[in-house]
Amino acid sequence: MKKMKYSIFPIAIALLLTACGGAGGQSNNSAAPSNGNFTLINPTDTSMLTSKVKAYVDAMREQEKTLDDPYMLGDGQLGGEAGVTVENYLDEGEVEGQNRTVSGKIPNRSDRNEGVELKFELKEGYEADSYQVWVADNDKFENAQKLEPTANHTAVAKNLFVNTKYYWKVVTDQEESDVASFETEDYPRWISARPLYNVRDNGGYMTSSGKRVKQGLVFRGGEITTSTMSGHYNTIGDVADKERENFKVFRDVMNIGVELDLRGASDISDGYKACAFSDEDHPIDYKQYAIKSYEQTFTQTRNMVAPIFEILKEADKKPVYYHCFGGADRTGTLGFLLNGVLGVSYTDLVIDFELTSYSSINNEHIRNHISGHQHQYDRWPALINQIQTDTTGGYAYDANASLEDNIENFLVKACSVPQATIDTIRDIMLED
Repeated sequence: MKKMKYSIFPIAIALLLTACGGAGGQSNNSAAPSNGNFTLINPTDTSMLTSKVKAYVDAMREQEKTLDDPYMLGDGQLGGEAGVTVENYLDEGEVEGQNRTVSGKIPNRSDRNEGVELKFELKEGYEADSYQVWVADNDKFENAQKLEPTANHTAVAKNLFVNTKYYWKVVTDQEESDVASFETEDYPRWISARPLYNVRDNGGYMTSSGKRVKQGLVFRGGEITTSTMSGHYNTIGDVADKERENFKVFRDVMNIGVELDLRGASDISDGYKACAFSDEDHPIDYKQYAIKSYEQTFTQTRNMVAPIFEILKEADKKPVYYHCFGGADRTGTLGFLLNGVLGVSYTDLVIDFELTSYSSINNEHIRNHISGHQHQYDRWPALINQIQTDTTGGYAYDANASLEDNIENFLVKACSVPQATIDTIRDIMLED
């Protein structure tokens, strides 16, 4: 199997190349198309992430260069105790209204999509009755986002695909501007769907095959309805209110067809047996499998893994939103298995797991792949140990095989997931 590594420039060099329009999937951001009445100012930051999250991801991928093979799972991966830890990229101190910290760290509340800021200037004296900024992934502007700019002629396009070229223009009641373009950067895709939290796309990551995981098919996140466990978090409220951002994003941006609920009975609000976003216009299936997290997924709820993967293999027909309470532990375990069998590198699997530390759920624990840190939730090593030592169904971990192959064998032999299901998932979830 072909192995690929990221080519990550130091941040300073990357920013320099960005300004010149030459690095990392970014567009020529210095270009300013003008047709006389409009000057379009292309964005300089198309990561859609906060600076804290970007710095952490950059550090992890820089560290990946020290690995012999980022698609293998071996002892000392990612530097062990000496490696990058997400704790070092969280804020220190106290925040007004914040009632708890972890090892003196506080959550950055960065579980959101910052969007891409699009600005334009008008020729002096030019006026129109209405303005819109159109953004689309095609130059014909099919299915374009149509954004209302602010008074200073700025619009923010959120929830765009990562590593993707976009086109944009200004449309008034009189005329249209010329078309500009930019490319979103190669970072994880957060989704803004407040008051839902910790929502992101499983797709966008590069794999060992040289293909990326498709975006827009499978999403992970926090619970949709408030449970008894989450009384000390902000309540989610009326998720069925069609005017709320979460409703529009869940239905129109993610286009969810299945809610896959990983919570147990004690987590679920009374009477919750159907997706709160479902109605006659957009029916959404509700599936509930109460799995455990980390190694307990396999020691206590192994029989639920196969039916979950049967749901995932239909994601091209019905996009899936899977969640537990916080989108952290049970959700993180399933995310590891899914993206792992698709060939995502160990570094990016850890990144996907640890991004939860930037979400609202981080009031209790920092999710960290490095064990032995006081007051941190460090059961990730127990999950990895389970993969390396489990012998159920004749499965045997092979230290010389790729992580992708080991997870595939584990799912097939130890979890009774049909090989045909794994093959289908790869067919639909990997880009051509």
